[in-house]
Amino acid sequence: MMSWHCFDGIYFIKAKGHTNGNSIVIVELGDLFYMIHGDITYVDEALYADKLSVAFDDLPAARETLDRVREFIRNHPTVYLSTHSPQGYENLEAKRVMDLDNPVETKLAEVDFEGQETTGKYVCSICGYVYDPAEHDGVLFEDLPDDWKCPRCKQGKEKFNKA
Repeated sequence: MMSWHCFDGIYFIKAKGHTNGNSIVIVELGDLFYMIHGDITYVDEALYADKLSVAFDDLPAARETLDRVREFIRNHPTVYLSTHSPQGYENLEAKRVMDLDNPVETKLAEVDFEGQETTGKYVCSICGYVYDPAEHDGVLFEDLPDDWKCPRCKQGKEKFNKA
C-alpha cells in the first residue's frame, strides 16, 4: 500500500478498490496501531470472515486492499476502527486488538419496533445487500428457504437484520 508519513506516528494510506481516493489512516501510539477507515469493511464480522463488504469500483484492487489490511493486522497489534461499525467505538474504548483468529461477536443495538411500520426489508450484516420483497415478486424474507444465501457474499439468512 502506498503511504504518506504525515506526522510522527500518523500515516495516510491509499486503499484502492472501493472508490477512487479511498484511504486509511493509521496512528501509531505506544505499542498499538489504530487503523481508521470507512469502507474497507462495514463491520468487523466481514473482516473476520475475509469478505469484501462494500460496493467497489475495482474488485481486484478491493481484494488486494483487504488482503493487505489483514496482513497488517496479523503483523501489528491493531485496534480496528471502522467508521461504519458500532464495534469501532467498542474497539477504541477497550483498546481491543483485532485477533483475526478469534472473532468478537457482533452485537447490534436493540431497537424497539413496537408500533412502528416495518419495511419488510432485510440487510446483510456482511456486505450490506438489501433484500426487498418488492424486488422478489413479493416473497417475504421469512418465507425464503432456510438454505437461502445472500446473492452478493453467499452468507446465510442468519447474517441478515431487519431494516
